[in-house]
Amino acid sequence: MKKLIAIALCAMLCAFVFGCGKKAEETKTNEADKPAADASEGDVKHDIELPEIELPEIELPEIGDEGQLSGGWSVAEDNTVTEGRKAVFDKAFEELVGVNYVPVAYLGSQVVAGTNHCFLTQATVVYPDAVPMFTLVYIYEDLSGNAEIMNIEDLPVVPNDDGTATEPIPDEPLMGGWAFAESPEITDEIRAKLEKALEEMVGASYEPIANLATQVVAGTNRCVLCKVTPIVPNAVGNYALVYVYEDLEGGAQVQYVISFDFGALCTYGA
Repeated sequence: MKKLIAIALCAMLCAFVFGCGKKAEETKTNEADKPAADASEGDVKHDIELPEIELPEIELPEIGDEGQLSGGWSVAEDNTVTEGRKAVFDKAFEELVGVNYVPVAYLGSQVVAGTNHCFLTQATVVYPDAVPMFTLVYIYEDLSGNAEIMNIEDLPVVPNDDGTATEPIPDEPLMGGWAFAESPEITDEIRAKLEKALEEMVGASYEPIANLATQVVAGTNRCVLCKVTPIVPNAVGNYALVYVYEDLEGGAQVQYVISFDFGALCTYGA
């Protein structure tokens, strides 16, 4: 009996030693197959060096979660002056005389107890040889469909040396100064020059809305209102005044890209 117990114990001991040895060998094999994971992310080196590109920067006004500018104004997805928008515009101007206002583009709206609208217009005082100018017209449309003018603002397009535009063109432009364009139309020539100037501007698309002003130099400086949309998912467009220098050899380059917050110019009855 004792001899059988001794044999059994010996067999168990051998099995235990064999099992431990096999487990240790498997552990070594698994560890050898594992990729080295102890290196920290900081130890990983990349040899790619991106070139530094200096281009005009756009400081877009703050946009909320629902695609609204500060103050609750929303940029219009479509800038077309549709029949419905033209009807609202005409109703607001029924009794206004002395200046002829023609809507050029619909910029956006603000939802209140009704709707506030913002139009870019070309305005011409009714007298001989009057020079057309561009203005922003703000109209309130109530829930019953009535419409009235809230305020009319001159368009600040004269650029400053610091890359801002805070002043409108004077009623009597200075010699060699900025002057409003005779027509807001984006011709094929203007579009081609703008696209050439914007060739290296990446990260956003630029849609020209209106040709606003020019300045004759050794060539031409031009101001174009553009809708700027970042190239990211669900991006919301905004507006910018894009200033392009067109030289005498057909070249074109961007001078300034100035953010244009049309909602900030609404002064409610001023």
